[in-house]
Amino acid sequence: MTIHENGSGWIVQAADRQLEIDPNTLVLTLTDTTAGRSWATVRGEDHILLRTAEGERLVRLADAAEKTFEVRRSGYYEGVYATLSGFPDADGASGAAQRRLSVRLSVLLYTHTGELVCELHPLERDAGDIVHIAWPAPFGFGGVEPGQYTVVPMMQGFLVPADWEGDLVRYEDGLLHGRDAYMPWWGQTDGEHGYTAIVDTFWDAKGRFDHAPRQHSHFGVRWLPSLGRYDDNRSVRYRFGPKMDYVEMAKIYRAYAKSIGRFRSMAEKIAENPRVDRLRGAAVVNTLIHFYAVPESDYYDPDHPEKNDERHSFALRAEQLAKLKDAYDGPVYVHLDGWGQRGYDNLHPDVLPPSPVNGGWEGMRLLRQRCEELGYLLALHDQYRDFYHDAPSYGAEQAVMDRDGNNELCTIWPGGAHHFLSASLAKGYVERNYEQLEAESVLPDGAYLDVFAVIALEEDYHPVHPMTRKQCMEHRLSCFHSIRSRGMIVSSEEPVDWAIPALDLVHHGPYARNPNPGKGPVVGIPVPLFSLVYHDAVFLPWFPGEGEWGIPPEDWGFLHGLLNAGLPCLNIEPTDAEIALARQMSELHNRVGCMEMTGHSFIDGNLRRQRAVYADGTVVEIDLDTKAYAVRYGEETADVRSPRL
Repeated sequence: MTIHENGSGWIVQAADRQLEIDPNTLVLTLTDTTAGRSWATVRGEDHILLRTAEGERLVRLADAAEKTFEVRRSGYYEGVYATLSGFPDADGASGAAQRRLSVRLSVLLYTHTGELVCELHPLERDAGDIVHIAWPAPFGFGGVEPGQYTVVPMMQGFLVPADWEGDLVRYEDGLLHGRDAYMPWWGQTDGEHGYTAIVDTFWDAKGRFDHAPRQHSHFGVRWLPSLGRYDDNRSVRYRFGPKMDYVEMAKIYRAYAKSIGRFRSMAEKIAENPRVDRLRGAAVVNTLIHFYAVPESDYYDPDHPEKNDERHSFALRAEQLAKLKDAYDGPVYVHLDGWGQRGYDNLHPDVLPPSPVNGGWEGMRLLRQRCEELGYLLALHDQYRDFYHDAPSYGAEQAVMDRDGNNELCTIWPGGAHHFLSASLAKGYVERNYEQLEAESVLPDGAYLDVFAVIALEEDYHPVHPMTRKQCMEHRLSCFHSIRSRGMIVSSEEPVDWAIPALDLVHHGPYARNPNPGKGPVVGIPVPLFSLVYHDAVFLPWFPGEGEWGIPPEDWGFLHGLLNAGLPCLNIEPTDAEIALARQMSELHNRVGCMEMTGHSFIDGNLRRQRAVYADGTVVEIDLDTKAYAVRYGEETADVRSPRL
């Protein structure tokens, strides 16, 4: 491996990789010398966005008046360390007390992997005036040609061909740790050669996808300050190579997730907690005890007051589950909503005692006992983020505080006005509540901690309990671990991958739609990126109807559930048709639910006909137009054209 300066820039050479760094424009060019393909970053797209009294101001990194470059090397990489300063009108943007702005970067080529690794190093000053630092600039196709596409891991995932003119979310600064990106990576291919970009330090990162049909498709990372500072390295890595389609990209990320301990298989989780094994092939029954909306809630319906107070007793649900047992002979996981003292999304975190108007402690014991008799798993829908003003434990000093010293107010959910409980304080409430449930002999088989694995990681500027985004992640994980330590199944809303080691199950992990994430036209070309990475690491239920949240509006949800070999969702009082579909999904999941999805493809290039392959050779094929599907277990084939629900 060699590095040298040739008068016009720096050249790093390693085996079949050559990296060029232009010191004037900061353009990076990576060449695969074997394939004869080069990828270059877009000139002028790396910048600092500053906050000033007059508004936001963009300063380009290449405009730094002073640039110094040094060789940086170790036993496994070589590259360049750069210091940039003297930015026009950038110093003292928030006052004379600010020290001079100096940005330090490293561009490294790894000898053993061929990866390009780009690091942003800590700033030696406060960053209260910095909105973000966008670096490195996005790589570009270098001209639009057939076969080019961008791979975006928003929700389950989608592809955007370079000439795509359909509906598309403007991926404006999407956080790389929530619904905007279940996984912190993206990729691009020209049909023959491509790259996969992985953000190591995703908690302080956003991604921006800018697509102009037949002009450009740019995806880049933007680094955020953490509690007003840049005290830690930010890092993104790129893997380049031939034949890098979206399946290969997903497998590259899967290997990366394993290498850092983020991947934890269902086999490992079952070995730790045998109760989790009872989820295999289980039908997920979502059911409600009490829905109550206060007048100031967005859910309140003044024209139909009866809809604001919907009640179903614990005894009624126990009776319905007994009847379900007679109709459906498979395993069942009961997800219980609205079981708390004033119903769904009310009074959190003070949900105990269980709904007094629907049976209280005795009613809940009855339901718990009935589930045990039926062999059903029982899990509670719970919440430790929304912090309701009328909850007995409420106190503004426990809420998340923003950089201006304010607590964000929300009134969307049925319980009305609430702030957000700092994640640093959540575990104490989790432990308090589940110790009381255990003391009352109603400890469930599992707990669903709502929104923790989908809502963006939060900063807290409160002087008593300050919290970075990374610490927020750690606090949420500690709540999941507390549930697991009690021998319970752990679940949350959606499968954001930082939570995968702690989760057994999520509510769903569907495809992105626009403008609402789960409603409206589908975004791009849906592909099961998440399943290609994590199918055997967490169980995903799928709703089998048409027009379901997150299912392309023209599609039958059952087919996507079958393709992804997911758990079936089932109504507590199902029709015969729903039962028949649940049985088919249950059989497939029972066989391959703990196996890797090894491949996905479009049959004969038809986007409406798809094939998924699993580690034991099982093949699932679907036709979204004709509603036909086939499942092949080795030599055994089940081929059915099913009626629509």
